[in-house]
Amino acid sequence: MGEVVAQAWQRAHSGRDGARWFWHRQLKKPFFGRFMGQGWRWPADVSQQGWQRVTIESGSHATLQGLLRSPEEDRARGVVVCAHPMGLAAKGFWLRHGHAEMLLAEGFHVLAFDFNGFGESPSTNFDWPADLMAAGRWARDRFEGLPVHLLGASFGAMIALDALGAPDNPFERVVAEGCAPTLPMFWKQFPVAHAVLQMGRLIAPSVEKKLRPELGMARLPAGVRVLLIHSHGDPWTPVAHGDRLAAAAPAGRHIERTVLQRAEHTHGLRDERERYWPAVRDFLAAE
Repeated sequence: MGEVVAQAWQRAHSGRDGARWFWHRQLKKPFFGRFMGQGWRWPADVSQQGWQRVTIESGSHATLQGLLRSPEEDRARGVVVCAHPMGLAAKGFWLRHGHAEMLLAEGFHVLAFDFNGFGESPSTNFDWPADLMAAGRWARDRFEGLPVHLLGASFGAMIALDALGAPDNPFERVVAEGCAPTLPMFWKQFPVAHAVLQMGRLIAPSVEKKLRPELGMARLPAGVRVLLIHSHGDPWTPVAHGDRLAAAAPAGRHIERTVLQRAEHTHGLRDERERYWPAVRDFLAAE
């Protein structure tokens, strides 16, 4: 019944561009309202030199806004697409906290983009996996012949795992920091958002299933490697979440774990650089 209601609602709005995504935006507000429509600013104290603005057409019907930079050396070793956590910084998270700089120093092209509804990307629907796939395929086409990898944190990490089973997945290696197995497990500490989420699961259960990382792990292709990073200092996505995600993967898949001790949510590089960065660097660079 819920799917019938959802389909009828979508058809009613699909022909009017002004109203097409109105209810999607309303349903996003309990979760992301404080980040939507606030404008995006270049991270303070980060140089814009060398960064190129790019646009990417997504299957979510959004034109995604991204930033691209290439390493100084002539021969790059690959491309890393950065999928941001929730927050006003959006794609700027990777510039502000130093991830982009360290990836560039290791010889990777870096593509940081805004999911629809965040940063400079317009808000459309809930198909964030389509945004991620669009960014990955864009990077693969732009740098033909180079391996394409993914670095995600929290929201971006969840979407990364959601998308693992997508057709024509461009990513060879996926780093997922601070990822919850399901949306309710993350949002249970926020009563209003959790109630809206539960209602949404009844109205459109297929949408929620597309945004359930443990189901994405169950569809992990044999050729894709995953590094899960969790921290004992993270109350939002504790180490037990990583245990559950790893257990969901099919037998024989390549899953690695890094467990931090004190890092706050999404801040492994900031709080435990000596443990976080070697794990990420070695995972991405290994033959």
